[in-house]
Amino acid sequence: MSVLFRISLIFKFLFDKKIPLKEKWWIIIPVIYILSPVDLIPEPILGFGFIDDLVMLGYLLAVVMEKTKKYNKKNDVSEDKIIENVDYEIKDDEEEK
Repeated sequence: MSVLFRISLIFKFLFDKKIPLKEKWWIIIPVIYILSPVDLIPEPILGFGFIDDLVMLGYLLAVVMEKTKKYNKKNDVSEDKIIENVDYEIKDDEEEK
């Protein structure tokens, strides 16, 4: 999937009222942590302060991939809604007269 499509899925996922808030928190909390100036490993310590942000970003990307795949499949036409083996006829207006 393209990046723009996945971003649109994330926004649809976050603003979908059918999705419970506890599912949305798995995306919201890592985004807040990455954007927050407060880190578990402070930036000045040995220059490794960015590691916790990278770990959280990797986690966020994995969660986003999982949630958007499930969300996209959920919104697609599911197999139980497909009707197969249906017999039908097309009648012309002239045949009915």
